[in-house]
Amino acid sequence: MNELQRLTALCPPSEQRVEVVPAAGAGFEIPPSHRALIDAYGPGCFDEFLWVYAVGSTRPGSDLVRQTEETRQLLRDYPEPTLPALLAEHGLTTDDLVQWAVTDNADLVFWLPVGDPEDWPTLVVEAGRLSYAQLPLSSTGVLLALLSGEVRLNLFPDDFPSERPEFSINPYA
Repeated sequence: MNELQRLTALCPPSEQRVEVVPAAGAGFEIPPSHRALIDAYGPGCFDEFLWVYAVGSTRPGSDLVRQTEETRQLLRDYPEPTLPALLAEHGLTTDDLVQWAVTDNADLVFWLPVGDPEDWPTLVVEAGRLSYAQLPLSSTGVLLALLSGEVRLNLFPDDFPSERPEFSINPYA
């Protein structure tokens, strides 16, 4: 069983879907495993906390390209001293980050685009850019590890994940 099959068994996709329209080009690569994740789930929220983006999402705030561009601009306008040093270890700048998710607490979730897109590690940046966590996992791998409890991040709340994680396009409806 691959990661996506394990994730869908743990946290089934919603019957409701957010429309995703084919985008002309993101200006950066999207890992094939993330495309498969979006094909299975669409953009939406895991366990009422972690919002996943998709290229071409018609829902405001969940388009991966738009969110990446806005966050890159934010990081340019409000530089933070330790993040550039961390990125420089990988030969990257904040303009290379690709944001694929965000939490309800405004923690940012990025790929570090180095090497083969299927092997891009994930960088989780705590709201306020106070601390970071780097995971050598794809977006699907990160979701599976977090929702299964295999990985716990001290920058996420203690009640995440719940005992029965759910996916929704709008958990607050």
